[in-house]
Amino acid sequence: MDKRKAWIIDIETYPNCFLFAVLRADESFKKVFEVSDRVNEIDRVFACMDYLHKNDEYMISFNGINFDYPILHRLHLDRKKLPSSGKAIAMKVYRHAQEQIDSFKDDGFGNTVKSEDCYFKHLDLYRIWHFNNKARATSLKLLEFNMKMDNIEDLPFAVGQTLTSEEIDKLKAYNIHDVTATLNFFNASQEQIDFRLSLSEKYGKDWNNCDDTKIGAEYFTMSLENAGVKLKEYRNGKLVMRQTKRDKINISDCLFDYYDFSRPEFIAVMDWFRQQVITETKGVFSDIEEHNLGELAKYSELTVKRKRFKGKPTEQDIAEFKKEHPLGWIEEEELKATEYAFDENGEHIMEYQLDEDGCPDLTKKPKKKRIPKKSYWMNWKIAETLNVIVDGFRFDFGTGGIHGSLSSRIVTANKKWNVVDLDVASFYPNLAISNRVYPEHLGETFCDIYKDMYDQRKSYPKGSAENAMLKLALNGTYGKSNDKYSIFYDPKFTMTITIGGQLTLCLLIDMFYREGINFKMVMANTDGITIVVTKNDDERMMQIVKAWENKVKLQMERVDYSKMFIRDVNSYIGVYTNSKVKRKGAYQYEGLGWHQNQGGLVIPMAAEAEMTRGIPVREFILNHLSDPDNKWDFMLRTKVPRSSKLIMVLDDGSEVQQQNVCRYYISTSGGKLVKIMPPLEGETEWRRLGIDTAWKVRTCNQMPEDLTDIDIEYYAAEAEKLVIKPSVSS
Repeated sequence: MDKRKAWIIDIETYPNCFLFAVLRADESFKKVFEVSDRVNEIDRVFACMDYLHKNDEYMISFNGINFDYPILHRLHLDRKKLPSSGKAIAMKVYRHAQEQIDSFKDDGFGNTVKSEDCYFKHLDLYRIWHFNNKARATSLKLLEFNMKMDNIEDLPFAVGQTLTSEEIDKLKAYNIHDVTATLNFFNASQEQIDFRLSLSEKYGKDWNNCDDTKIGAEYFTMSLENAGVKLKEYRNGKLVMRQTKRDKINISDCLFDYYDFSRPEFIAVMDWFRQQVITETKGVFSDIEEHNLGELAKYSELTVKRKRFKGKPTEQDIAEFKKEHPLGWIEEEELKATEYAFDENGEHIMEYQLDEDGCPDLTKKPKKKRIPKKSYWMNWKIAETLNVIVDGFRFDFGTGGIHGSLSSRIVTANKKWNVVDLDVASFYPNLAISNRVYPEHLGETFCDIYKDMYDQRKSYPKGSAENAMLKLALNGTYGKSNDKYSIFYDPKFTMTITIGGQLTLCLLIDMFYREGINFKMVMANTDGITIVVTKNDDERMMQIVKAWENKVKLQMERVDYSKMFIRDVNSYIGVYTNSKVKRKGAYQYEGLGWHQNQGGLVIPMAAEAEMTRGIPVREFILNHLSDPDNKWDFMLRTKVPRSSKLIMVLDDGSEVQQQNVCRYYISTSGGKLVKIMPPLEGETEWRRLGIDTAWKVRTCNQMPEDLTDIDIEYYAAEAEKLVIKPSVSS
């Protein structure tokens, strides 16, 4: 994007001060316009807005669709009715801002302005990166940490505070800091911006502020419309999108007809699925009781759940328990002997001294007799997740995909064994294409368009806008099929792809067993499996893969590892035979998303160095620290909400408040970082929670030149937790 046509804009709103910061992306112009009880530059604010309008240039914001632009738009519409004083205008803008914030409180869908109604063009980096998704929500302050900015600044004053002249000057400096941070993120987002501008121009659709998934879904929607598929219809006099909503889903209708399992474990899984009828698609295959598993229970790993009776259970208590848990059982436990007082029911025995007549002497204190106290427990078994154990390897099934992995293991290729990773190419799209699976309301044309997109994508070079967009359309459509706000909504389609896909992968594994391949499972993860297979059986194993491909009409892609270091299914390092390294989860320190925590990267680096290159953790950390440019890899960060506060407790007991978004490192000096949270409901005492409590820390929101007090013991200890020792290799 031409930086001369991009203007970073950010506003601050307080009762007696409205600030409008603008920074041209080529940094040739930078200014904060002020409207307050001391200055009124509202005309300059409007001049800037008019310039963007007349010259067809862009406002660049961070979360501007939700906040900055709606306020500016309302200000633009009211410009002829504004009061004359800067103080009155600032108060009016402040009230607009509070109304805008309040508009999001009820359902999360606040007041926004349609792009076609905007006074000037606008790119919102927050929307482009899909930070409006709860799972990816990221503030500009957290981005400042991930962008390794020298200075991380939090809002210096409470919302609604009336500012002094000195405080307004401080707020102006903060406003400039924010547009500078947004400019840095704009520069890091050029590929994403150019991609959207190119597609929007080519297809005549405004995709400038769409996230990747939405672009893919809208392109697919456009293709359906061009193919004559009816996407909307009138219901009760209102035009609404067509969808397939279901009161229930028979899983038997979601399974493919090519399964011919030989292993009893997989047969039991398939038969269990065939009996299921679900009314929702999330969390339905978890916490399943033993009696509901049927035949599958004997192949599953089960957990015992316990609940204590209140006293000794009656026959009615036991009957009610057995009704709810048919295979449950009751255990009686004898606890440590306890002294009891006498009660009127005679349940607890007291020993009295006898009088001359041999009767209890009630005038004297009785002796307490110790009697054992018993407790009674309800017990039953559940599968916390639907699972099956096959030759000691546990496969977990769910509505999102199959998972399973060795844990805390090193797997190494050698003269006898190959370590092979087999992944299905574009698994979910091709599963729909090859099996003619489609959202019911869209018809079979859906599959034809899906296939056409898949073929089209292969014709465009990697890195091109078309290739990227078609990838989004292929992969995003599946996710949208379980989104009740999407044109693709049909949860049966979703379940057919996920559950049918899981069993399709199981079929390949079953074929290996059936044909006597000498292999062992290492990992199963959504769209593929990793195994070790003897070199003698490798060729025959690939022949079976080819037979499976012909059977299910999918294509498998193979890569080989020389070694894998596996903590669990979500966290592992794989070293390919060409020496390239694949890192996942706790071991990932490159290619992390902007929404992910990029703190303490030296920790996975050091763990990898010891495992893959034999460099001891402590030696790596010391060498890494010797280069000043590597100081960022030692930085950590924490965030507390505005309702809480963060303090540093020093050695003398004094407390110093910190920013709510705070960068810090583990130090040999410094203090203890403590999060202070509001009291729980019904209580009055504020709660205190230590952060990295065993260590001292030093905050560094303004990064110093030199860091001489980093405590490498912390980083070494954390890295050691990730190191998988050779003693557990296989």
